[in-house]
Parts: sequence; structure tokens; C-alpha cells
Amino acid sequence: MTETAASCPSMPACRGRKPDPGKREAIVGAACALFLEQGYGVSMETIAAAAGVAKQTIYNLFSTKEQLFGAVVAGHSEIVVAAIDEARDDAEPRAVLAAIARELLGLLSGERIAKVYRMMMSAAIGAGGASEMCEQFYDNGPRRGTRQFAAYLARQHEIGRLNVPDPMLAAESFFGMLNGHILIRNMMGLQSRWSEKDLAAKADYAVSAFLRNHARPA
Repeated sequence: MTETAASCPSMPACRGRKPDPGKREAIVGAACALFLEQGYGVSMETIAAAAGVAKQTIYNLFSTKEQLFGAVVAGHSEIVVAAIDEARDDAEPRAVLAAIARELLGLLSGERIAKVYRMMMSAAIGAGGASEMCEQFYDNGPRRGTRQFAAYLARQHEIGRLNVPDPMLAAESFFGMLNGHILIRNMMGLQSRWSEKDLAAKADYAVSAFLRNHARPA
């Protein structure tokens, strides 16, 4: 099924004077839909036409196609980041981790993330290694979410609710448990649907294991 611009979230890019938020949203939404439908090779002219703006307007907001792709990725990762940002430090850690796990598994098991990973693999093969596109994805997606989750864990360690001496390692490990083989099977087309029961069981396993490992000493 073809993605629509309305189904693709947008994320502001900080550059120069304050842009028209409506045009930015239209550009990122159009880019999201076209990247998923036609691949990374879609031209900036095509994106501009779909967004109803001049090509120069895109370059006024994003210096390169890679930066525009990064904004698209940031929009998709926003649902996970929001779950982290909305967590109160005095909230029960199990409830916070469960909410983060639920949003991340929903993202990893979706069709869009599989298409994005396939695009990056093609770009890396064509470039003979990691490309700027891959860097934009990692910086605006996994790295962004991991850093913010690590900051939450560091605060929990400081106030004595959890024992997390290495927040970044703990954050990466938690996300790794959730990722497991879901993204691999999804990306390779081996499985594209998971039941809510299976996803809930995976989330509960990861959260319980994490809390056991990072419980405060008696």
C-alpha cells in the first residue's frame, strides 16, 4: 500500500531563520511518502512537486537530501522519544519501561521501518560502505533514542530507584533485547505480522530482565 504524506510524521530541522512550519511539514511528509514508495533515488524535484513548493525552498531548509532524510527518520522515531520524554522521574520504572518497549516494538514490527532499512542497505552497497544517509538514520533514530533513554536511566540511578552505573550500556542492551530478531525478519520479508500477544510477551520479558539486572542492592 502506498504511503501518504499525512501518515509520515515530520520533525523540524534547525537551520538559519525560522522557516514556515507548514512548508516544512509538507516537505518532510512528501519526502517520507516518496522515499518509501520510490526509494532513496527519488529526485528533489519530485519531492518539491509533491510538497507544492519550489526546489529551492527545500534547500533553504535542508542543505542536502541526506539532511531531509534525517528529518524523516527523526519524525518516525519521535513516538519512542516521546515515551521517554514524557516519563516522570517519580513514576514506577516498570511502567515507564513498558511504555517505551511497547512503542519501540510497534516501530520495529512495522512496514515502514523495514523499507527504510532496505533503502539504507542498498545505499551502503552502492557506496561501498556506510553512507551519509546511514549516518543520518543512526543519528536521528537509534542514537537519539538511546541517548535520551540513557539520560533517564542516569537520573533513576542518581535518585536511587535503579542501579545503572553505565546508563549508555544499559540503554543499548535494553533496546537490543527488544530488537532481537523482529527487525531482521521484518526487513528480510520473512515475517511482517506479529500478534499483540507475542509483542506484549517480548516487552514483558525484556522489562523484567532489565529490572532484575538493575535492581538496587538491598
